[in-house]
Amino acid sequence: MQVWIYQLLGYASFVVIYVFAINKPTHHLPYYLSLLVVLAYALSFQNPGGAVVFGFVAFIIGYYYSLTKGMVFIIAIALSLALLQLLVLQNQGFYLLAATINSVVLFGFGAMERKETLYQLNEIKHAESMKTLSAIAERERIGRDLHDVAGHALSSISLKAQLADKLLDKNEIALAQQEVKMLAKLSQELLSDIRHAVSDIKHLTLSDEIAKDVALLRENSFDVVDNVADGLERYITSIEESQLALIFKELTTNSLRHSVSKQVKISIDVKGRTLCMSYQDHGAQTDKHDVVEGNGLTGIRERASSIGASVNFSSEFTIAFSCSLSLQFKPE
Repeated sequence: MQVWIYQLLGYASFVVIYVFAINKPTHHLPYYLSLLVVLAYALSFQNPGGAVVFGFVAFIIGYYYSLTKGMVFIIAIALSLALLQLLVLQNQGFYLLAATINSVVLFGFGAMERKETLYQLNEIKHAESMKTLSAIAERERIGRDLHDVAGHALSSISLKAQLADKLLDKNEIALAQQEVKMLAKLSQELLSDIRHAVSDIKHLTLSDEIAKDVALLRENSFDVVDNVADGLERYITSIEESQLALIFKELTTNSLRHSVSKQVKISIDVKGRTLCMSYQDHGAQTDKHDVVEGNGLTGIRERASSIGASVNFSSEFTIAFSCSLSLQFKPE
């Protein structure tokens, strides 16, 4: 009975130390590994089944250390097990074989998990790098387009303005007026060209913005319930899509900054000829039913107004604010 109590206490201690080992900073790991090894030896003296603890030690070593260091540790553990069997557990013929195989196998699993984790981290870094490079390339393209569009026109405008100034100095009013008219025409053409160039820039995609913001909320421990209809883009224009995406982004920013309960409900659906979007952020409890609109909420209202959408903000006991947008669109 006493042996069983010691074993239970030993395995309970193993669980506690193991949890601490995998959740503490890596530079603290040797201390916890040392405790686990000592505990494994102590359990093995009473019951050869304690060898299972060596396997978990080997897994941690395989996961957190390089293959070279890991092999050194595993060889050291195997040698110590051999000495333990030769000097103490001479009658337990299976002890060394079972413990060694267990340790080597779990060390291999740990090494494979380490390799997979490093691969995933490299993939994430690569994706972030590609995203950054794409953004830089897009900015450079936009800069080149605007330079090409505006460079020649601005040079012409400058020359026309200088010529008009000289004509005025010579009191040649009629000729100066002609140059001023040309200035107005060049300015209008430049404005039109810039508008066309800007309209060619990839506009904000509503679905991508929603997916990105929902992922961001969940990364920050938010409980998000989303019910978003598919294919929303086919019902709305690019301008309406961009404004709705910016509205959604602003609502998400408000949640990240001010939410207390970290619960968000999102619903976007098409009903008849109306696109309805609601966003509920369950925040701190309040008895006030009137929402004080700051810059963020005011900006949302202005964006909604720019595309002919109606917006309503309300506050109840456990809802910081809820926003619903109804957008009339042309049928396909």
